[in-house]
Amino acid sequence: MPSPSSPATEGSDYLDYLTVIREDPQVKNLARAWARDPDLAEDALQETYYAMARVKNPELIEDVRSYFCRVLMRKTKYLRSQLGAAVVDDFSGLADACQRKLGGGALSPPFDELVNTKLLARTWLRCLASRGAALTRDVPGRSPDPDRYRLAVVTTAVWMLLAIVRGDFRPEDLNPTLRAAFREWFAADGVAANSVQQRLSRGRTDIGNLLKTVVNLDELRS
Repeated sequence: MPSPSSPATEGSDYLDYLTVIREDPQVKNLARAWARDPDLAEDALQETYYAMARVKNPELIEDVRSYFCRVLMRKTKYLRSQLGAAVVDDFSGLADACQRKLGGGALSPPFDELVNTKLLARTWLRCLASRGAALTRDVPGRSPDPDRYRLAVVTTAVWMLLAIVRGDFRPEDLNPTLRAAFREWFAADGVAANSVQQRLSRGRTDIGNLLKTVVNLDELRS
């Protein structure tokens, strides 16, 4: 067991040692192997560092590096499970959750909630980028110009995910963004207000259904 005077277990020296471990290429490779995603691996490494930095009596840890790796494995599995669990059935519920987590309220959101929401958004963005054409074809064509409608839904979904990653997503901006993407349908002149609202509601539903198809839950939870 290291003595209390060991540079690995005393004050700022302990934090410096944690930083060395966190930046160790072998430890980073472990994180990437467990996470299967470079962004999630970086978040797990940072979460592990924070957890280890809060240890009250680090001198009691027999092997700081080994303990760091054990914590890292648990953090990585937790973040992967949370990422999968974040795919919800109700899109409006996701929007509300994003607003609570990233809407700039008086209280800062817990770090793990903020990480999970942004990780989910980044995962969806990567999937949309790699499978965009196929996913676009699956969007219902709910207007006389179905291709334009599908493009508006996908464009708004991408905008929403980018806003979540930036931390400035507001659910109330969805309707204006849909209108801007396809004004002739979502803000058509001479159409009754309740009909326009129904179109917007269906558009938001189609965005939610689109996003729910791009994450492989079995892969995330394995």
